[in-house]
Amino acid sequence: MPLLISGFGRVAGEDVEVDSVTTRPFVFFDLGGTLVDLRGIVTSMANSLQAVHVRGPVPLALLWATNTTERLPTAIGPNFRPLRAIAADVLAKLLRERGRANVLEESTRLVREAWDGYVHRSALQKDVSVAWLRSLRSNVAGLGIITDGDTEAVAGVLARTKLQGLFDSVTISEEVRSYKPDARMYRAAMAALGSKPVESLFVSDSTLDLQGAIKVGMGAAWIPRPSLGGPAKPPTGSLVLTRIEDIEPIAKRYARSGRFSLR
Repeated sequence: MPLLISGFGRVAGEDVEVDSVTTRPFVFFDLGGTLVDLRGIVTSMANSLQAVHVRGPVPLALLWATNTTERLPTAIGPNFRPLRAIAADVLAKLLRERGRANVLEESTRLVREAWDGYVHRSALQKDVSVAWLRSLRSNVAGLGIITDGDTEAVAGVLARTKLQGLFDSVTISEEVRSYKPDARMYRAAMAALGSKPVESLFVSDSTLDLQGAIKVGMGAAWIPRPSLGGPAKPPTGSLVLTRIEDIEPIAKRYARSGRFSLR
């Protein structure tokens, strides 16, 4: 049932007027890194590289993962390309620099092997569980995922981690033909659930992705995670979570006050 309230909400550090009738909030999660441990993709790629006798497989796999992530924000709109294609291009460049022959064919195969291996061994972060997400679901108006990835790979990760069916919407870059932090990703997610920015909270370990959410007027919550690219800092205007479970009391507080706050 809607809750009758009046007053102001707070988005990106500024007071904004909210509707006099509001519902529980909508919460959207980043998938990789936030809910699911992404470090497994580096391990999977390192194993594939080691199998074909590429020197320094672990640092090369880490460089591949970080370089691929850095390329995504530029591959939007008419320049959109699926994540696996971008990842294969990045790996081809790295292999070429190491004197490998037939890098285009080899990189495509290695990326496919690495992603398939990761999907089959993907795991939730230690502080995330299906039971907790179900409990959170009972305290929000809608639960969504906003993720960069290819549709087939995302479906595989959701099935493997038993997250499939827990979310009201899953917004995937391949279907939107964009990548975070492009506004289209967040707007597509909110449109899928019929939510407004002021009543929507995006939870992520990525500073860049949270900045994109803040720019479209969403609330933002940063959860610190071990990062492939080194230490990260929360963007200005975001809530800083001590633990992922903080989201549940934040959602309950919003239902009472119309504000996303830690206390």
